[in-house]
Amino acid sequence: MVEQRYLGLETPEERLQFCDAYFRAVGAPCVFQSDFYREYELPRDVDKELTDRPYYWLWVEQTGQQVPNTILRLAFNETALERENKRLRDEAWQKFEASHPSEIERMFFRPPTAEWLTLGSFRLQKILESLDSRGRWVCAAEPVTEGAQLIPWLVVNGIISYRCDLVEQRWVSIGVCLVTGQTVVRFTQLLEARTMKPADPHALLRRARVPLMEALRLAQQRLLACAADKPGAWADQARARLQAEMRHVRLYYDSLIRDTDEQDAVVFAAERDRKLAELERTISPRIEGDIVQLGLIGLVQ
Repeated sequence: MVEQRYLGLETPEERLQFCDAYFRAVGAPCVFQSDFYREYELPRDVDKELTDRPYYWLWVEQTGQQVPNTILRLAFNETALERENKRLRDEAWQKFEASHPSEIERMFFRPPTAEWLTLGSFRLQKILESLDSRGRWVCAAEPVTEGAQLIPWLVVNGIISYRCDLVEQRWVSIGVCLVTGQTVVRFTQLLEARTMKPADPHALLRRARVPLMEALRLAQQRLLACAADKPGAWADQARARLQAEMRHVRLYYDSLIRDTDEQDAVVFAAERDRKLAELERTISPRIEGDIVQLGLIGLVQ
C-alpha cells in the first residue's frame, strides 16, 4: 500500500509534474531540462528548506558572504540519471582541463552529479515537508464579475487513519459555508474546475455569519462522521489477530514458567507481560484523524 503522502506521485511522470509545479510556485526557475530531468535554481529560503545544511547558512549569514544560488539537479528515472551524470561529468571535465589544473587539483576534482528523485528519497521527503509547511493555510477566491458576490467557505483537509498492525488512510476534504453553516464533503473536488487566485482574508470574512471556531467545530463533527462510516470488519479482524497472537505468547511463556525455578519464572512472567502489552499497542484497532490544512475560500454565488 502506498503511503497517503505519496498518492499521486507513484510514477516518474507524476513526480516530474509535481516538482515542476512546486518549484514554479516557490519561485525556483528551471534553468535546464531534458527528458525526465530538470535543473532548478534555488532561492535562499527554498535552499534552506531542501538542502538541510544549517551550519553552512549560519556561516554565510554571519560572514556576509555572497554565494551563488544552488542548482538542484533531479533525474526522474534511471535512464535520465545515467545520461545526465555522463553529460555533467564530460562538461565539467572539459572545463576543468581548460584551466590547466595541477596534479593536486586533479586528485580532488569532483564533477557535479544528479539525484534520482524516487519514492522515499531524501530530497522528495524534504520537498513534501516544505509543501506541508508552506501549505498549512491558504486563502483564495474566484475572480468576481460585476454584480456577483463571493461566499466565504472554511475548508478543512485532513487524513483519517485506520490503524492496527496494518494502516489504511483516507484523504477527506470538508467545506463549511460561513454564511449558512452548510457542510460539504469532497470540497476540493468542487474547486478543480474553478479558477482561483490569492485573496484578502479580511475581505472574505466581512460576509461571514458563522464564526470560524463554530465552522471548525462543524467540520470536525463531519470528519468524525466520515471516519465512522467505514464498515467495522477491519477492526473485528484486527481483534481476532490480536487474540490469536496473545494466546500464542501466553502458551509459550506459561510453558517456560511451569518448567523453571521461581526466580526465572518471575523474569519470564515480566517478559510475557511486556510482549502482551506490545501486541496490544500495535494490533489493537484505532481510528486517528489529523487536520493537515485549513483554507478560506471565496466562491462566486
